[in-house]
Amino acid sequence: MEDLSDRIESITQELRALHLQLHWPRFQDADTGDQDRILNNLLNAGLGHDLKKAVDLLSQFLWCYIETAAARINAEGIDHARQSMRLGQVTEMLRLLHHSACPLKESLASIEHATMTVTRNAETAGMHHQLTMEKTA
Repeated sequence: MEDLSDRIESITQELRALHLQLHWPRFQDADTGDQDRILNNLLNAGLGHDLKKAVDLLSQFLWCYIETAAARINAEGIDHARQSMRLGQVTEMLRLLHHSACPLKESLASIEHATMTVTRNAETAGMHHQLTMEKTA
């Protein structure tokens, strides 16, 4: 897993550098030949598709974390404060990932979905715990 963390850090640094290059006024100031080369590379290589796929995989990974955390909400040995903080960070990251791709209303729906998933799994776990306690009593 450490290798994955290192790759994410490296890609993050590359994306920060790319951010500067994607600044529209900078692109407009480039000569026409450079503009054509950049657009041709971007469009012909399918880079936009690959980037979108990577963002979608990141979103899927984060949703899986939310569902897993929600399923373990009443498990013993869980640092609930830390998990709550992480769930907030993950939810914010999902909101940011989807904010520009969809209207605000849909972003809010994603956050509500995350909250409902956690709540539903907590209630289910609580009911199972209560049933177990009643059976042992």
